Amino acid sequence: MEAPREPHSVSLKVLRSVIEQYQILSRPSLSQQFPIPLPPKDDNIPIDPNAALDLGPGEIDERFILGPIAGAERHVSSVKIGAEMQAPSGTTPLETMPPEEEEEEEANHQVKPEESVQKIVRFDLREEGNHTLGVNLSYSETTISKDQSASSGRVRTFRKLYQFVARPCLSVRTKVSSVPSGEQENAQSQMVKLALEAQLDNMADGTITLRTVTFSPKPAFRSTSLNWESTDSDGKHGDCPIMAPRDVTQIAFLVEQQKGPEKEVTKDGRTILGQLSIQWRTAMGDAGFLSTGWLTTKRR
Repeated sequence: MEAPREPHSVSLKVLRSVIEQYQILSRPSLSQQFPIPLPPKDDNIPIDPNAALDLGPGEIDERFILGPIAGAERHVSSVKIGAEMQAPSGTTPLETMPPEEEEEEEANHQVKPEESVQKIVRFDLREEGNHTLGVNLSYSETTISKDQSASSGRVRTFRKLYQFVARPCLSVRTKVSSVPSGEQENAQSQMVKLALEAQLDNMADGTITLRTVTFSPKPAFRSTSLNWESTDSDGKHGDCPIMAPRDVTQIAFLVEQQKGPEKEVTKDGRTILGQLSIQWRTAMGDAGFLSTGWLTTKRR
């Protein structure tokens, strides 16, 4: 019969942070910032390494900001927190802030009961599907003698897993069509003129505000935006579209061929035009960004 595992002297929570407030395993609400509460004491239970906690959904092209926080139940020292992200394409070690090298002087810092140690990790979501955040924590148990002197004891470690699903925030559908020109213009120039249209669908659960949509053409082309102005004459953000969940917005660009550079053509006869980039903000100020692959004309 397996002996019961001894409870750890440190409990671990992961806080999902967005600008104004931290909130445990959930998105924040609109309120002013308050001191971060310590994890409840009943979290100090034996750790099942195969049990992953739900971190809530995330959107692709969002910057995930997480705050692992270790709360001491007894006197401990040398608390170290490390993290890694397991994405569908592989595992990525995450840099913790502040870095460990900035805390060398505090390597043996005593953490008293009810005190905590916190780190911040960031990860840009790029893939759809299941993700798992692995957080590793190590510490030294400290014994306090009658004369209040501290001595380090055994080193203990454990690991917790937090899972979430990354899903698209914006769905982008593009269409390229020829722009007809007059007979006189055709006679003077054989330059191609195209209309690039895109339909943007808000697939997220919250409202987003589109900030900028830009098209970066290949050297053989130039583009003209037919959309809103991202900034007004005072340099402030202009009348940007606000998209509620499942809302649809249409954008368009006029793409014209230039004299000089040769067009880039794929093996199947498609002309490469350029890339579309979109930036937005959520209701809480999260920045989102998306770039398409190379957009092309139809196959000839």
